[in-house]
Amino acid sequence: MKYFATIVLGILFITNSGVAQNTDEGEQLAKPVEKGENYEVYGSEFPDDAQFFAPRYLVRNSNLFKGQTVATKGTIKQVCQKKGCFFMLAAGENDIRITFKDYKFFIPTDAAGAEVQLTGTFKVKPLTEEQAKHYAEDVGEDPNEVRKSGKEYNIVATSVMIIEEKGS
Repeated sequence: MKYFATIVLGILFITNSGVAQNTDEGEQLAKPVEKGENYEVYGSEFPDDAQFFAPRYLVRNSNLFKGQTVATKGTIKQVCQKKGCFFMLAAGENDIRITFKDYKFFIPTDAAGAEVQLTGTFKVKPLTEEQAKHYAEDVGEDPNEVRKSGKEYNIVATSVMIIEEKGS
């Protein structure tokens, strides 16, 4: 019986520890790995030798870049307001949805409008109307106004650098 009680207490401890950690999951995972005078890096260290492609160029040439590691920079259009677990990168008429490798890091939910540089794997996948509505709700839009399906342009980021304007 003593052995059983020890196991039960151990399980309760582990379960409660997990709950305590998950209550602030978005905040915990939105911790920068590097801070500079006017930037913060999330995920892994940002590569010094990145060759950047404009977001519009990636979308226009998506067949060339599909499955490739890319670097791009632009403006964060919208951020998931629940946890910061994805953001939309402006790319002309289309946007690129940026997610994070293995869901291991997020960005601050108030990062919309900031300039960003990132690296990751470029993907193109089908987007259903149901998914589009779900994403709209996550960024704080009315999902009932969304009537979009087709392609989703996506980068699974390994490193994200948010650049703060000087004086902000």
